[in-house]
Amino acid sequence: MRIDPFRLFRPWLRPYRRQVVLGLGLLLLAQTITLVLPLLLKEAIEHAERVTEADPAAGAVAAALAEVQVYAWVIAGLAVAGWGVNFGMRWFFTSVSRHVEHDIRGAYVRHLLRLPLRFFQGRRAGDLMARATNDVEAIQRFLHHAFRMTLMGVLTFVLSLLLMSLIDWQLALLALAPMPVLAVAASLVSVRVRSGYRRVQEQFGAISSRIQENLSGVRLVKACAIEDREIRDFEALNDDYVERNQGLIHIRSLFFPFTGLLNGTSMLVVLWLGGLRVIDGSLTLGAFVAFNLYLIRMSRPMYLLGRMVDEFQRAAASLGRIGAVLEHPPEDRRAPGRDGLRGEIELRDVHLAFDGRPVLDGVSLRVPAGGTLAIVGRVGSGKSTLARLIPRLLEADHGEVLIDGAPVERIPLTTLRAAIGYVPQEAFLFSETIEENIVLDRAPGPVEWAAGMAQLDPAEFPDGLETVVGERGVTLSGGQRQRTALARALAREPRILILDDALASVDTATEEAILDNLREVMRQRTTILIAHRLSSVRDADRIVVLDDGRIAEEGTHEELVARGGLYAGMHRRQSLARELTEL
Repeated sequence: MRIDPFRLFRPWLRPYRRQVVLGLGLLLLAQTITLVLPLLLKEAIEHAERVTEADPAAGAVAAALAEVQVYAWVIAGLAVAGWGVNFGMRWFFTSVSRHVEHDIRGAYVRHLLRLPLRFFQGRRAGDLMARATNDVEAIQRFLHHAFRMTLMGVLTFVLSLLLMSLIDWQLALLALAPMPVLAVAASLVSVRVRSGYRRVQEQFGAISSRIQENLSGVRLVKACAIEDREIRDFEALNDDYVERNQGLIHIRSLFFPFTGLLNGTSMLVVLWLGGLRVIDGSLTLGAFVAFNLYLIRMSRPMYLLGRMVDEFQRAAASLGRIGAVLEHPPEDRRAPGRDGLRGEIELRDVHLAFDGRPVLDGVSLRVPAGGTLAIVGRVGSGKSTLARLIPRLLEADHGEVLIDGAPVERIPLTTLRAAIGYVPQEAFLFSETIEENIVLDRAPGPVEWAAGMAQLDPAEFPDGLETVVGERGVTLSGGQRQRTALARALAREPRILILDDALASVDTATEEAILDNLREVMRQRTTILIAHRLSSVRDADRIVVLDDGRIAEEGTHEELVARGGLYAGMHRRQSLARELTEL
């Protein structure tokens, strides 16, 4: 299938059409100057020939030499003008390519951050990063160099062929003889280059993902002494990357010399037959020189055709990889506005599956505004998944999730998430200060109060809340990271507070102190409390026990212990473990 590069890149070039038009104008002017020079050289040579035939006594030699000097000055002037025009042309095209690079990368990252959480499940972070770096750079390289070369090559080829035909149409036909073969070869190469380059970029994404995983999990790698295994795995990925690139190298290694062979053959034939015409007087020496200069100029685009095809197919494959992400629909933010939320939560027959595996199966529950619901259950029972439905980090396959009686899909995401303080199991911190991690992009709020509620004492840190935590909070302990995340949620002063095992990394004494602080906070808010330690949930208004995505039990702490079911079994085991620890 024929691919139109202008159609493919038009949306990104449209904002810079003025610069593109100016660049194209300068390109046309540069080619015109370049193609006029052989004609001037032809005339100069013919005048020089007349000098040798002129009668010195008549003063014709001096007149002819004067004309030759005029041609020389005109050629020199056009050469200087051509330099200036080429400078402007390259400046415009380079500027456009950098702006397009900026726009594509910005649009990609903005869109990426607006995609639903489900999009990222099963996708590698390194591959998504590679699209924003390596793929965007491939597009920029094409627009900066190959795009200009393609336009220049087309103009040079067409205009050179036209002027060659005016000089000698029979020789021009001979010069065109290799073109059908070259066109077929370029078509075959383009298909293989695009598919091959896509495989190369996919492997580059795999390498990026592996590096990202090793850097993020460097503590685990060192603690388990698996450096050698990780090095072997990385070398295998790297070897595969080289192997895939070698496939492209083989194609280019065959195609480029092949085009050179065709061009050389064409020039040999033209030199032989054209030389014979000069000898028999049917073609002047100046015309023959001009014809060969045009042939050389026309052969350059033919020789560079492989490079143009290669660069374009790389850029097209990269743009396709980026487009695959941009085509994915973002989270729907077009719901009608609401003034605020009271915090009543209701789930009605909610079903959710990942890759065909049910995670939530017919869950229905209700939490009144200001109430506290605790959710407990075994690992993998669906607790965290249920919590993510409320801020629409995930969306149910079937059933409804309602806030204040309205489906969450009808509440603007900014309104919904501004009303929710969410503390996930794994607390993520940016490479900023503790205070900046608590405040994020909002105006400074009750930071000290939130830190106090979370038992986050500034004295724990060398620079207090101004301590920089390092990448992903690497300089903090697990408990400090969780307490920072809790302070972040409390500083939002949300109507709904979701704590997803938010105290798992703190010791029992700290947990009890935090829970004491939170009791007053939780009375004023709707709270979803997920925990494995039942001591964290015993004061909840209602406790739900999940088992394989279903609600197995529901009631208060006392009711569930008396019932003797799953909750009672968990309570007995944890009580026994606590007693053994105290002995």
